Amino acid sequence: MPKLRSDQCYQVCKPVNLGPVLSILDRLQFVFVNQGSTDVNKTPARIVKPNTFPAELNQLIADLGLGGRVGRYMIRELKPRQSIAPHVDAWMPSELNWRRFQLPITSHPDIVMRWPDDGVSLHLAPGWLYEVRFDRTHEVIHGADCERIHLQLDQVDATI
Repeated sequence: MPKLRSDQCYQVCKPVNLGPVLSILDRLQFVFVNQGSTDVNKTPARIVKPNTFPAELNQLIADLGLGGRVGRYMIRELKPRQSIAPHVDAWMPSELNWRRFQLPITSHPDIVMRWPDDGVSLHLAPGWLYEVRFDRTHEVIHGADCERIHLQLDQVDATI
């Protein structure tokens, strides 16, 4: 699967069996980050840091077969109705071939990722791997009374 074209904000990559992750969700060690931040690039959230990932999560990442190498990854939880403001991830190194993948673990149809300047809006459904554009203005509109939990993978030189 080639990387996103300039006219794409996302692409659906493939289905993923979430069974192993769902069975360990209650064991994940979430920590709070960016509390009190007013920087739109540092949304307050609960995350699971890679160094605390259980073996099942590391195996899931390996089984995705993205190719290349992982540049950055985490599990991020947004509380009910907690959105992410419009922003561009300008911190990503421009000299490397970075691609961002999202694997929704829990979500709801009332939670959408938007690229407002492009007029694109999408609910990222659990059990599907997506490649999403991070270098254009994007946001998450969370209109549901449940947590949104995603595995975010920033991959360098992905070959998928």
